[in-house]
Amino acid sequence: MSEELNMEEQEDLLRDASNFKGECEEILIPSDRFELQEMVVGCNENKTKITTSASRTGLTGGCVPQGGALILTRKLNRVMGFNPNKCEVTCEPGALLSDLQKYLHDFGFFFPADPTEELCTIGGVVANNSSGATSFKYGAARNYIQSLQIVLSDGLLMAVKRGDTKERFGHFSFTTSGDKTFNVPAPNYKMPDTKNAAGYFSKKGSDLIDLFIGSEGTLGIFWRIKLKVEPLPEKLFSCVAYFNKVEDALGFISDGRTEFKEQQKLWEDYTVRSTAEATAKQEHDPVRETPDVEHGTLDNAPNEGIIPDEEQRVEELPVVPRPGLRALEFFDGKALEFLREDYPRIPEGMEAAVWFEVETDELNLDKVMAEWADKITSHNSSLEDAWLAYDAGDLQEIKKFRHAISYKVNEYISKNGFMKLGTDTAVAVEYFDEYYSYATKMVQDAGIEYVTYGHFGDCHLHLNMLPKDSVEYIKGKEIYLELCKKAVEHGGTVSAEHGIGKLKKEYLKLMYGEKGINEMKKVKKYLDPNNLLNIGNLFD
Repeated sequence: MSEELNMEEQEDLLRDASNFKGECEEILIPSDRFELQEMVVGCNENKTKITTSASRTGLTGGCVPQGGALILTRKLNRVMGFNPNKCEVTCEPGALLSDLQKYLHDFGFFFPADPTEELCTIGGVVANNSSGATSFKYGAARNYIQSLQIVLSDGLLMAVKRGDTKERFGHFSFTTSGDKTFNVPAPNYKMPDTKNAAGYFSKKGSDLIDLFIGSEGTLGIFWRIKLKVEPLPEKLFSCVAYFNKVEDALGFISDGRTEFKEQQKLWEDYTVRSTAEATAKQEHDPVRETPDVEHGTLDNAPNEGIIPDEEQRVEELPVVPRPGLRALEFFDGKALEFLREDYPRIPEGMEAAVWFEVETDELNLDKVMAEWADKITSHNSSLEDAWLAYDAGDLQEIKKFRHAISYKVNEYISKNGFMKLGTDTAVAVEYFDEYYSYATKMVQDAGIEYVTYGHFGDCHLHLNMLPKDSVEYIKGKEIYLELCKKAVEHGGTVSAEHGIGKLKKEYLKLMYGEKGINEMKKVKKYLDPNNLLNIGNLFD
């Protein structure tokens, strides 16, 4: 061990948030890149298995060791620098998401990936291609990873930057430190068009960096990560609307989803046209580089953008606002029962609630609120019951409300000695309502207590079964398998955000078949020939 840990600390490090437990022979905690490389080299020479871990907020056993060495990245936790003009921040893998968000907030920015557990690390976010509520608008973490520095299984360091290395003729070709050349086979299988966090990324002409994002620590250990970030919205409007019928809540979500897609298409067309116009008019404009802001200081932070007069140039085109809706989430009646103890304002007898959040500005706030009020009432929900928020304090309270349900469910399980089976599936939009009805009916027919909530705007279902005993647990596992099969049939995924880890390998094969799993194994064999890194994740 690299530092003294008492027995309780050691035991805690061998579990993740799902309470899945493992074992290891040694715990290593590097303080810098050189120590990390030295530890990896030693493990490679001794053929010692390596599991990488940090804050252990995962739910699939991905960070839980199965023997060998456990490498903790918790000391590699610095935010290294921020460039506001490029909207880029660099950090180490052990940096907490919550710390990064606080750091960025002081500059007027945020990182869009927002998993419920904010104590997760940036390394974990990248390894699992995490998302969260705002993925409805911004997508998953993959969209915001600009570059990675990675320690491979032999201790060599590689740097990969978005756009530098593309798949060609079925391979990725690149060189690492020590001038070692790789010609890695690119996996070849069809991935779902839905939100997805299952398996290695595969797409014709794909970027090498995407192979590592979502690879769950099986291909390398992240050392440094550069992220793209977004400016904070001028104003947020947040609301929880309550519904007497689930059908009304689903209808509200469907309409919100449809309107967003229409606005998104207009915005994309507009940005393409405005970019072309700006390029044509000022093709040779100088680009002013701005140094990174180091360690939280603002001394070198400029007040202007990189390209002078950009706003003036695009004003000649009809302005189309960027879609404001950024979160669209569902809570069933059971979820509301769990929450009512802490939130007595929840009306009695409601079958469902929808939480949504909209980005706007001070000038248009009243207009936006009025438009959404009309949408709420048109779907048979009462404005008198709705919880509206637009100032900082109330927005924070609604955020706590959104996060509270998972904690309340876990508290309930612990108190009653129950077990939990939490699904993480997503399907194509045209099948979602049907899929939700199918899933809930299966659990109801089995007589298993359950609660549903989550990212319904993304057609992403978190159905949490709460079996009281081993008999119900076995039934629940059977239902879980059937729900995964049905999700794949409907063009979806067995894991939309939590990943596969060690606990959902049987479901991954449903998506890609034996052929697809073998494609992944070929990639891993090439980058990790001794099969040392996070073995047991994704496949055996």
